[in-house]
Amino acid sequence: MQYVACLRVGQNDVKALVNLEAPRRDIVAPLLEMRGDDDRHLQTFLTNWTEHPFFLDVSRVTKDVAEVFITTNDLHNPNGAFENKRRFFADVTGINQNVIPVVSWVDDDPQRAVIQSALALQGNFQNIAIRVTCPEKPTPTSWNRLLSILDALESPETATVILDFGATSPANTASGSDFNLSLRQLNSYQIRNLVLVSTSFPIDKPASNSSRSSACYDVAWQSRVDINGIESNIIYGDYAATNPTAPMEYVPGMPVLPFGCYYTPTEWWQRRKGANKEFVKYVEIAQEIRNLPGYHGDEFCWATREYSRIVATSTNYGNNGTWNGYRINQHICAMIQSIVDAGNDFDDLDLDDLL
Repeated sequence: MQYVACLRVGQNDVKALVNLEAPRRDIVAPLLEMRGDDDRHLQTFLTNWTEHPFFLDVSRVTKDVAEVFITTNDLHNPNGAFENKRRFFADVTGINQNVIPVVSWVDDDPQRAVIQSALALQGNFQNIAIRVTCPEKPTPTSWNRLLSILDALESPETATVILDFGATSPANTASGSDFNLSLRQLNSYQIRNLVLVSTSFPIDKPASNSSRSSACYDVAWQSRVDINGIESNIIYGDYAATNPTAPMEYVPGMPVLPFGCYYTPTEWWQRRKGANKEFVKYVEIAQEIRNLPGYHGDEFCWATREYSRIVATSTNYGNNGTWNGYRINQHICAMIQSIVDAGNDFDDLDLDDLL
């Protein structure tokens, strides 16, 4: 595991993942956020993602929390040390034993319930993860709760800590910074892995019938983290060309304009083309992607194979949801290549080069 991609449980997110080839699954571990009206998309993932670890959390996004699966199963109820959520994890492991359950919270969750849930999960799973939401930096309540959990765990070395910065990043990652001091605190616990997660994917799209390039800053800031004296295994993570803070609500009557995206380190090329629901324009967008200077080739991944097919046949070109899956799949594959390619070492990147 060298890369963690955080995605919501949805039809096209899951398609992007299950169409990853086995060697790529050796590199990436999905961090899935459960949501939806039922678990059919999760079941698709569980039966197709074999022999490779993945993290599973329950979404705290406001819209997701109100959806049927979470409300019906009362997954955020803290009673019994989050008994309902732990039962959900147990049901999942009955189908796929590679799951790593994630302990997460909001600050007003009862501290005892959170800590006891972590202890119970460690008793039933070989590995667990602890996820801390960090809008630039964790709140004192969240950080102290993380340390309390690590203090209480019998084997903190089996735990992965996930610092989730969402659409932000630490103000300073240099030696002596608040972030660096936090890493040094975690270092004393000898945790299994430390995952950094962030996204700089734009929350908006280019204007109708236009294109643009947007820089990806996640690679740069994570590569600049001062790791002198830090023994924890630090893993790069992102939201795989999605942004959890972007508007996700569809308003009836809202125009749905065809939108394509392609990632080449370290930027996304984005294209809007056509009128409302004029999805046939995806044939032209696919060809524009294939003409990009940084295009990886038609056989690079599932998404590029689909682009090639769409251009060749002008059929089954899909819709915006379909292309969300392509975008995610291609981003993950391009990021994996960047990570494993010695000629594209993250250590050579500088944030100033992207500004």
